[in-house]
Amino acid sequence: MAARLAELPAVAEAKALTVTTSSGQLSGFQAIPAHPDPQLGDALLLHGWPEFSSCWEKTAALLLGQGMSVFAYDQRGYSPGARPDSVDEYTMPHLVADLDEISRAMGLDRFHLVGHDWGGMVAWHYAANHPERLLTNTVVSTPHPIAHAKQVQADPDQYERMEYMRAIQDHPDGVARALLRNDGERLIALYDGDVPDDMAASYAARLSEPGAMDSVLKYYQAADGRARLSSTPVTVPTTFVWGSEDIAFPRATADLTAEYVEGPYRFVPLEGASHWLPESRAEEIARAVLERVREHLGE
Repeated sequence: MAARLAELPAVAEAKALTVTTSSGQLSGFQAIPAHPDPQLGDALLLHGWPEFSSCWEKTAALLLGQGMSVFAYDQRGYSPGARPDSVDEYTMPHLVADLDEISRAMGLDRFHLVGHDWGGMVAWHYAANHPERLLTNTVVSTPHPIAHAKQVQADPDQYERMEYMRAIQDHPDGVARALLRNDGERLIALYDGDVPDDMAASYAARLSEPGAMDSVLKYYQAADGRARLSSTPVTVPTTFVWGSEDIAFPRATADLTAEYVEGPYRFVPLEGASHWLPESRAEEIARAVLERVREHLGE
C-alpha cells in the first residue's frame, strides 16, 4: 500500500515502517505530500476491527492530495510484533498509551486524529484524556462510549446489536474458528461487499496468521469492566461520521453522542452507508476531516 501511495503525483514520499514502543513493534505507514500545506499539519489514522491500517489507503490519498501528511499504524494484536498474551493487556488504558507513545515517537507534537470502530473508541478516550495533544478529532462510526453504554442499557435495539460482542466474550475460541474457516469465508461476509474483494481477502489472510485473530478478539474480552479511562465530555473540536445502515450502532445512539462533546461539534450522517466507511466512503471522510481542520484554523 505504501508503494501505491508513493506512485501518486501528490505524494513526495510514502513508506512502510515499524515503530518500537514499550508494547512491542507496531507496523504502519507514513506519507508526505509533494506540496505540503503547513497549516493543515499531520493526520494520524487509527483502524478498527477486523481491519488494518490499510483500510485508510483511499482516505490517505485524498488528504495527501490536499497537502496533509498522514501516519497510520496497526494496533496491538494486529501488528505481529505486538501481540501480548494477557487479555488485561488489551484494555483501553493500554490502547490509549500506545497511541500516545507512537505519536510522540513519530515526532507528532499536536495532530489531527481520525479513528474508526475500535480506533474511534480509542479516539474518544484519547481526546478526553489528552486534549492538549490534539488539534481536531474525527470519529468514524463509533459513538461516544458513554452514549453507547447508556443505549445498551436503555435501547433493546442497541442491546441486540451487541450480541456479537457477547458471543466473543463468552466463546472467543469458537468465534475465531468460525470466522477463519474456509479461508475466512464468514469473516469476509461481515464486510457485506463494502470492502473491496482484494482488501477483504488480505484482511482474512493476515488475521489467519498464528495468534492474530485470538489477539484481536481480546479487545472485546477486555471490554468487561476491567481497567478503564475517563470518558468525560470531549472539548477538542470533533466531527462524528456515521452511516445510516451501520450494523452495530443505530441512529438513537449516534444522536446521543452530541451530549458528550463540549467543544465544536458536527454530526455527519451518511445515508445508505454501512459500518465499513474507510473502505466505502473515503471521500466523505476526507471531506469531513478537512472541513473540521479548516474550521479549527479559522477559530
